Amino acid sequence: MKLQVGQFGFRLLLFVGYCGEVPISLVRWMEGYYDYDRRVVTELVRAGYLKERIFRAEQRHVVRSLSLTEAGLRQIQHLSPNQAAQIRQHLLAPKDGQGNWRRTHRLHRNAACLLAAIKLGAVWMPGKSQDAARGKKLVYYSTYHLDKKSGKDNKSARASGIFADEYTYYPAYYLGDRNMRWNTETEQLLRDRFELSEIGRNLHFGGNLLLGDDWALAERIVRHAKNPHSRLIRFTPSNTFYYGTLDRHGIMLLQAILDGYYSFQLQKWLYERCGCPVTMLPGYLFQLDGIGKPDFNGEESNYFFDFQFSTAKKICPPDADLTSMPSGLLEDFDTAIRTGEDAIWPLHGRWF
Repeated sequence: MKLQVGQFGFRLLLFVGYCGEVPISLVRWMEGYYDYDRRVVTELVRAGYLKERIFRAEQRHVVRSLSLTEAGLRQIQHLSPNQAAQIRQHLLAPKDGQGNWRRTHRLHRNAACLLAAIKLGAVWMPGKSQDAARGKKLVYYSTYHLDKKSGKDNKSARASGIFADEYTYYPAYYLGDRNMRWNTETEQLLRDRFELSEIGRNLHFGGNLLLGDDWALAERIVRHAKNPHSRLIRFTPSNTFYYGTLDRHGIMLLQAILDGYYSFQLQKWLYERCGCPVTMLPGYLFQLDGIGKPDFNGEESNYFFDFQFSTAKKICPPDADLTSMPSGLLEDFDTAIRTGEDAIWPLHGRWF
């Protein structure tokens, strides 16, 4: 199999190399068409550039995982020596994290959050460019790299990374298709250490970003989160939880959560086209502890996109007056951004 810089196959090798292990299920959220991407994965495995492992996770759930082989690393070395050197430094994943399911599961969560950072256009590679972007652009910090840099071990925390802008930071968690064990004190310790670090100094906590495979999971999270004795994710006064997905719609709404100006433009667009009110807490941003509740000014926004609507109906009270908006409005907004209408910068970052 012949690889070239810029092709999906080469970028996939880089991504797997940086992450250590990547679940095959994550391929469906990557760029391009899934059928083509899946064929590329098969060809890379047959060529010996990627190794495929099969794990049995909780409840006999079968997980297929990809890791980079020495042959794959030599291909990267041939085409891009600098990126091969970065992979060998293990900046984003440990050298010996493969083979054991518990370690591999952590690597899978890290890979999903890194993919979200790439799609959001965040600066994610540790180094001078990331340091220069601090406070100016959206930056993504891997918790593995933060722990390695600080010399402190906080592996018991479930966060895979932290998004940060000029004023605010957001810990990121990947759930996949199931809820997550949660320890409030452990996650608070992660936040405290970050705020005391040089990077997190003067930044304020904006909320936790929960990333899942589909919107239906949000209802199960809320159901357990209202139970103060639950061992899963639960609501507390000091925590805020946003939920999103890794597909095109989910990434756009994550962008609105992370970027205040972008959120304002989206609210303006929806108000002009369907009368969705402008509020401090738009329902479609899926702040789980605020869905169906008024914002700080007493205003309610029970407007949701059609791909969220069935889940929102289960979360909100039965008598709630909900309004469904077509997903085409969000897609049209994306098109307007890409063509420069309303003077908004392009969305969705390039891979490498």
